[in-house]
Amino acid sequence: MIKSLFTKKNIIISSIVLVLGLGIAYILLKPDSKPKLTPIDEGLAPIRIIQIKDGKEQEVNFTESGAEIIASALFSANPFDEQIKQDIQDLGINRIDFPPLPENQIKVIPNPENPQAAIEKYLKEVYTIFKDNTIQLNINQLSEEALDGKTQNIQSLLRINTDLYRSLFTIEVPQDALKLHKGYIRITQIQNNFLLGLLNASSDPLRLDINSKISLSLLQKIDIPIKEELQSIRKKYNIIYQKQS
Repeated sequence: MIKSLFTKKNIIISSIVLVLGLGIAYILLKPDSKPKLTPIDEGLAPIRIIQIKDGKEQEVNFTESGAEIIASALFSANPFDEQIKQDIQDLGINRIDFPPLPENQIKVIPNPENPQAAIEKYLKEVYTIFKDNTIQLNINQLSEEALDGKTQNIQSLLRINTDLYRSLFTIEVPQDALKLHKGYIRITQIQNNFLLGLLNASSDPLRLDINSKISLSLLQKIDIPIKEELQSIRKKYNIIYQKQS
């Protein structure tokens, strides 16, 4: 179970997940060349909201009202509602580019010999991964630090979240847990997007607000289906967990 706390007074996102939780590889072609990312690390790219202007792609520059509209659209139960589509169109948005989810890098077990044991092993390993890489994103506190140009804590959380993300590609995932596992990967990608957005907040405060709204909307939207999928797996395999220390 993912524990996400969203309160009006102090919004905290917890990435302690479940009841049971490749450094960048690169080849330097020349001294000033960009590092070549692995397929896994390409998944740590930020979310980009794109418009096409004069035949060229560029990121949308939002106003405050635009941030509210896109956040509402992402959180909507019916994102294809005509009014929402019209609002999005009025903002000049052509598409939203999410970081790629490197599915072919997940170590899937199609037909485990003992499905019950495989699922139990998977859930214990995921719990350990999240336990060892526990982070809490206090949005109010981090936003204040970001606006003051204090990024040490943010960079530390980025490193922990990156380790968390990469670790999810090191364990074997039974086919029945693949959907759940993809949800966990998405959580780390959205958290990464939020933290990346904090790094330049002092020079672009509006962007910080937009980034927070979008990240929160996505985390809330993905939280419920992840919990439901976990519950479905536990019920199917009759798995009952006791609280672990």
